[in-house]
Amino acid sequence: MKESNKNDSFTSKVSSTSSNSSNNSSSNQLHPPPATTIITSSSSTSDMNGGSNNQIITRVSEWFDADSYKVFMRTVRSGDILEVRSARSSHWGIAIRLRQPPSPPKGNHGSPKPVPDEVMVYHLIHSSQHRGQVGQFTLEEFWQPDCKIRINNTTNGSCIFGNSPTIPKSDVLNNALYAHLSTSLKWQTCTDFIRWSSIYHNNY
Repeated sequence: MKESNKNDSFTSKVSSTSSNSSNNSSSNQLHPPPATTIITSSSSTSDMNGGSNNQIITRVSEWFDADSYKVFMRTVRSGDILEVRSARSSHWGIAIRLRQPPSPPKGNHGSPKPVPDEVMVYHLIHSSQHRGQVGQFTLEEFWQPDCKIRINNTTNGSCIFGNSPTIPKSDVLNNALYAHLSTSLKWQTCTDFIRWSSIYHNNY
């Protein structure tokens, strides 16, 4: 899996959802540029402040392969936990779906053309000096051609830590963002990162 540069400025695309956990300090709350929309719910793709951001993690999808890429892209939302599986291994990540601004019309006529949404994935870096930290990968880097993928929001912290409630997707995404911006947080496996991202934290 190709590694994304840990030091690239992620905030040029998006930095946080608007519904951060109440325990987060204001220093960790960054704001996306006006043209960026984080898509968190299939019922609302443009409202960053509505109740759809607090959709509870309950969903498991079917498996998708390369032939069902378009169906997957219509299904996945920010904060979804993604599982990719090949004949050799499985990997886990957290999706963030970004609405792209329309392309301007050519010349003085016509209307702006819609641009497909972009899906990025928070996933552990497995090489270089940043091994074990959380990197930001394109969907194509995360989902290799020989793999199948599904949304699996059942493998989360509430399954491992019995006293921890299942948390909204917006909080899962906020935890993943915090981990991505951190230079000190590291995990041994991607499942450890997923479990950490899926529970409430009081220490930041």
